[in-house]
Amino acid sequence: MKQKIFQLAAGATTALFLAGLATPALADDIKIGVLVPLTGTSAIQGKDISRGVQLAVQRINEGFEIPLKDGSTVKVGPETLGGKIELIIEDTESRPASALDAMRKLVNVDKVPVVLGILSSGVCVPTGQFAQQAKVVEICSSSTSPELRNIGPYLFSVMGLDDLMGRALADFAVEDGAGSKFANLATNNPFGVGMEIQSCQQLENTKTGECVTKVRYEEGKSDYNADLRRTVSQNPDGVFFTAYGAEARLMLQEAYQQGIDVSNWYADYPSLWISDIQETPQIVEGIKGLEPGTAGPAYDAYAAAYKAAFGEDPTSVFGSYSYDSAMLVALAMEQAKAATADAIRDALIPVSQNYAGITGDKAFDDDGMQKTETYRHVIVKDGKLVDYKK
Repeated sequence: MKQKIFQLAAGATTALFLAGLATPALADDIKIGVLVPLTGTSAIQGKDISRGVQLAVQRINEGFEIPLKDGSTVKVGPETLGGKIELIIEDTESRPASALDAMRKLVNVDKVPVVLGILSSGVCVPTGQFAQQAKVVEICSSSTSPELRNIGPYLFSVMGLDDLMGRALADFAVEDGAGSKFANLATNNPFGVGMEIQSCQQLENTKTGECVTKVRYEEGKSDYNADLRRTVSQNPDGVFFTAYGAEARLMLQEAYQQGIDVSNWYADYPSLWISDIQETPQIVEGIKGLEPGTAGPAYDAYAAAYKAAFGEDPTSVFGSYSYDSAMLVALAMEQAKAATADAIRDALIPVSQNYAGITGDKAFDDDGMQKTETYRHVIVKDGKLVDYKK
């Protein structure tokens, strides 16, 4: 099950070697775990997340000047860390139970001090609780439930939590003139429930509207027509939409077949499913949403390096967040002059305050969560996410 750096798993025992990126192993390699969905409903996003980590580690293993907010850089590489980084990548299969099994393997067998990746709060919460008990650092790059804040000092998140996204999404819909009556359609897990609570509460707190219908759908179903009919049963002015990859594709296909107009839908993290609908772009035309992260020279440079390494553009925003998580770990190990879990944990908050992230300000608060988050307004046009201005 073990996979060396720059390998990707199609399953627990199948690896795809990324030619030209492998670096020779040293006797004193620093093992870092990566936990991502490489199969199942979120495989496209998981592949992107693993590539973000791989790109960062490739640079670190060659010696890299990590940029800081004050304009300076810190040189981090094998000579400052005491060895090269070896990634051990495990597949969650897009299922919490499989993710927990893989997490146990990384901690108990591979003895990694830190685990990166982690798409979905439904995975990050149970694996984070296990990491907390084992005193191993876990950095979730694409998990946003407020439950993460209370797990403990070994858990960190490089993406803003749902309280930030939920409030921003509700404000976006109201400012866009959607109306005041909203439905909420969300996956029934910590992520989806958190998004429902935060977006609906924001409408109430700002006295700008209300959620007249709340539908929590179960993952893995073969038919969501009933959930969709409930969602639009009260004729809402707008719909808040939270879904993953293949399930989002199925729901949107069924909505299209029912004649449901999705141009008044507002999605959090449309990167979770935009790559899954490329063959049927008509089913999502006009959906608006919020994408985390920033656009600009730093991201453009990352995207160019990503394409040079993997032969295609980034397929989601999440890879850039996992890239930032790996750079933060490298900075933490460099500052601590050690690669133990406790040393990394203690250094992460200090180094995050001055790291110039690809995805914006990465400063952790005292709980290891992001202090702020940046969001871009987007709309789906011809199956692509493009910037949106009213």
